[in-house]
Amino acid sequence: MNLLVLNAGSGSHKCSLFRVGTVLPTEPLEPVWKAAIMATDPGSAGQELSLTIASVGQKKEHRALQADLSSRKRVEYLLKLLLEDKSLGLGDAERIDAVGHRVVHGGTEFEKAVVVDAHVESAIQRLAVFAPLHNPVNLEGIQVAREILGAKVPQIAVFDTSFHRTLSESASTYPGPFEWLEKGIRRYGFHGTSFRWASGHAARLLKRENDPALRLIICHLGGGCSLAVTIGGKSVDTTMGFTPMDGIAMCTRSGALDPGILLFLMRENPDVDKLEKTLDRESGLQGLSGLPGDTRILLPEAGKGNHRAKLAMDVFIHRLQSGIGQMMASLNGRPDAIVFTDAIGEDEPLVRSRACEPFKFIGVEVDPEKNATSPLDSDISLPNAPVRVLVVKSREGWQIVRECHEVCQSKSK
Repeated sequence: MNLLVLNAGSGSHKCSLFRVGTVLPTEPLEPVWKAAIMATDPGSAGQELSLTIASVGQKKEHRALQADLSSRKRVEYLLKLLLEDKSLGLGDAERIDAVGHRVVHGGTEFEKAVVVDAHVESAIQRLAVFAPLHNPVNLEGIQVAREILGAKVPQIAVFDTSFHRTLSESASTYPGPFEWLEKGIRRYGFHGTSFRWASGHAARLLKRENDPALRLIICHLGGGCSLAVTIGGKSVDTTMGFTPMDGIAMCTRSGALDPGILLFLMRENPDVDKLEKTLDRESGLQGLSGLPGDTRILLPEAGKGNHRAKLAMDVFIHRLQSGIGQMMASLNGRPDAIVFTDAIGEDEPLVRSRACEPFKFIGVEVDPEKNATSPLDSDISLPNAPVRVLVVKSREGWQIVRECHEVCQSKSK
């Protein structure tokens, strides 16, 4: 079975082809082909686009692309590259059995992955008001894939919000007027595909699979950043809420703010679109530093004495530490492990060590030597530390394959 994963995001577009049988292995498979279009300087004006292509047994190939390539054109480009790769034998589009799409916002309607039909498309479009950077691009990816691969190929939506459907009413409700809740203003949570994989894989690393008492704090740190608490693999709290702007500071997003700031700014200039752009694309690490919101740039700059870069990283770490402390309140006890995943969580030893520093009093102790090597899918704690610290490789693509495979198998019965 050929399952294609398409992750059309706000700053990157990724495409991966997986070949699987009727039964999936426990350990993740690597894609037989993958390609990604990334902005070399996310969030900035005049950004350049770079394309990376890799297939089994082949060296990575890099190409520069025109900077003004639209989201639709990016998806078209990736799919045509895939179909034109002679080594894959996919000239006939019907050789793709299904396409799995990461969709950021599914509201309260979708508890699990679903085949996209007119109703699902309408819901994704309607919910775009809650995730304007993501849902429209996700929907465009679905539409382009259908146009190129044909209507017979199932398009399957995997929703980030579905993982957080287990939040309690008290955890998901804002303390505003009750009418807000009736309008759908509530805490939804995001990065669910990443959290689902990280929680399951962390349980395997700890040899505590299917343990209903396993308590984890998971830190998804990438372009967007959020934390979640899981007990027995189920989400009980998370830092993002109504939109992906909420929670800790991020690369270009502000995270949580005093709502009085927004009222103050709106009285100065009641331009909602400008304010949205400021909060989504001109804040966080980038806004404070005046540099691209990339820790690979900011950490060296901070080390050289760049005050704004240091301030940006200090604020990011402070908000991350505060988020971990906030998540502990939902555990009714200390966590069994703190898990770091996604690009920053996997690659930045300094971020991990500083994030854990305030929690030595409950038994969080990182082994400096292990941490320095950024080992993936590993425990980086000191041997006798009661709270483990794990680095888990983000495998959103494989998690989407797992959920799509389940949908396909249920359809065939």
